[in-house]
Amino acid sequence: MRVFVRTRSNMPQENDLPPNRYDSPRGQRAAIAPLVKPEARPHDPYAAFRSRGFSLFTLGNLLSIIGRQMLAVAVEWEIYARTHSATALGLVGLVIAVPVVALSLPAGHLADRFSRKRIILVSQIFSALASVALALVSWKHLAIPNLSILRQGNGILRAIAAVFERHHPAFHFDDASIPVIYLLLLIYGTARTFGWAARSSFFPTLVSRDAFANAVTWNNSVFQIGSVVGPGISGLLVAHAGFPFVYALDALCAFSFFLLVLPIRRGTRTANQVEKNPWRSLIAGMRFVFSKQVILATITLDLFAVLLGGATALLPIYADQILHCGPVGLGWMRAAPAVGAFVMPPSFSAYRRSCGFRWACFLLPVPLIV
Repeated sequence: MRVFVRTRSNMPQENDLPPNRYDSPRGQRAAIAPLVKPEARPHDPYAAFRSRGFSLFTLGNLLSIIGRQMLAVAVEWEIYARTHSATALGLVGLVIAVPVVALSLPAGHLADRFSRKRIILVSQIFSALASVALALVSWKHLAIPNLSILRQGNGILRAIAAVFERHHPAFHFDDASIPVIYLLLLIYGTARTFGWAARSSFFPTLVSRDAFANAVTWNNSVFQIGSVVGPGISGLLVAHAGFPFVYALDALCAFSFFLLVLPIRRGTRTANQVEKNPWRSLIAGMRFVFSKQVILATITLDLFAVLLGGATALLPIYADQILHCGPVGLGWMRAAPAVGAFVMPPSFSAYRRSCGFRWACFLLPVPLIV
C-alpha cells in the first residue's frame, strides 16, 4: 500500500502538465478559415463572337452556304427542265461528289501546309467565277454553238441515260449548254472541296480555347440556318426571276465571303507542326482514324447516311410529276432536312444520349423507305 501511494505521488499531476502539451484550451485554438468556392463564370452564349475574326468568318460562311444551297436547287431544276431525265439529276450529284472523294485528302494536306486563309480566298474566287459562267450559260443557252465536242458530250449523256432509263425513254439531251453546265459544276465542286477543307480547320484558330465549344455550336447552327434559308429563297427566285439571277446571286455571296475573310489576321504557325512528306502525312492521318473506334464508327455512320440520302437528288421529279408544286415546293423540300435537324435535338434532350442515338439509328431509314 505504501509503494502504491509513493508511486502515485511521483506521477505528474494534471496541474503540473505544461500548457498546450496535450489539448489546448478552446480560446487558444487557431480559427479555421471557411472553404472558399471559386465563383462560376456566367454562361456566355455569344463568347465566340467576342472575336472579330470569328464574327466576320461566320457571316461570310453563312452567305456562302446560302448561295451554295440556292445554286443546288436552281441547277437541279434547270437540268431536269431541259432533259426530263432522272439520270441527269443523278449525274449532277456525281459531278459535284467526284472532287470531294478524289481531292478531300490532298485538300486537307494542302490546308496543313499552306495558308488556310489564302486557300479560302482562292476557292471563293473560283466559285464566284464558276457561278458567273453558269449565269451566262443559262442566260444565253440558245446562243451556244452546237460544236462537235458538245454533241459528243450529249451523246455520252444520252447513252448513259439509255442504260438506266430504257423503260422511260422520254428524256432528251439536245441542248448544247448541258455538257457545259456539267463542266462548270465540276470546277465549282473542286473549288468547294479545297475551300471546305481550309475553312473547317481555319475557324478554330480564330477563337480562344475557352470559346471553342461555343464556336463549334455556332458553326453548326449557321450551316443549318443556311440550309433552310438557301433552298427556300432559291425556289421563289427560280419561279419569279429565273436561273441566271440565282447563279449571279451565288457569285455575289461568294465574293462577299471573300471580302469578309480578307481583313482577318492569320495566326502564326511553326514549321515543325506539319509533316514534310505528304504521303507520310496522309498515311498517318488514316492510321489515326482507323485506330480510334469512335471516330471510325462516326465516319462510317455518316458515310451510309450520305449514301442513302442521295435520293434527294430525285426531288425535282417529285415536285414536277407527283406533287405538282414547281420550284417553290422543291426549295421547301430541300430545306426540310435542315428543319428536322433543328427540331430533333431538343426532342432528344430529355433522354439519355445512348437512347437518343438508338432512336436516331432506328428512324434514319424510315423516310427513305416511305
